[in-house]
Amino acid sequence: MALVILGLGNDLLGDDGIGLLAAERLEGLLGPEVAVRRSSQSGLYLLEHLEGFDDAIVIDTILGDAPGRVRELSVAAFRPIGVPSAHYAGLPEALAVARRAELRVPSRLRIFVVEMAAGQKIGAAPGPEVVAAIPEIVARVADAARTWGYGRGKESPPRKRRRKRNA
Repeated sequence: MALVILGLGNDLLGDDGIGLLAAERLEGLLGPEVAVRRSSQSGLYLLEHLEGFDDAIVIDTILGDAPGRVRELSVAAFRPIGVPSAHYAGLPEALAVARRAELRVPSRLRIFVVEMAAGQKIGAAPGPEVVAAIPEIVARVADAARTWGYGRGKESPPRKRRRKRNA
C-alpha cells in the first residue's frame, strides 16, 4: 500500500499557496509508505504525482465566504465533465483519462481545502486567517491517512531544523 499526499497551490498568489505549506508540514510525519508532494500544476500534469499510488489525499484552496475555514470536499461532487481541450482538464478529468489508459492511479481519494477570499494579489503573503488554518488541515489530513492505515504509531511531529549559529 502507498499513499501520496499532494499539496496544490501557487505560492505567488498569497492564500493559494496554503496547500504547498500544509504539505511541507506533513513531510516525514506519517512514515515511509507516505509520499508528500507539492505542485503548482493542474489538470493532466497531476498524473505524474498520482501514478503508482493506491491512495491520495489532495490539499488545496477554494474560494469561499469564510477564509481559513477547512473543509473536506466530497469526491462524488467532482465527477469528470466534458472539457473542450486537455488545457481545461481538472483532477477528475485527469483521473478518468488515467483509468481509461489503465494507468495505476489512486482508487481512494480525499480532498481537503482551505477557503480563501477572491482577489489574490501576485506576490502577496498568505492572509493570517488562512495561515492559522494550517495546523487544522495538517491534523485532518494526518487523521485521514491514519484511518486508511498509514502512519500508525507516528504520533510525534517531525523535528524542527536547528539553525547554525555564527561563530
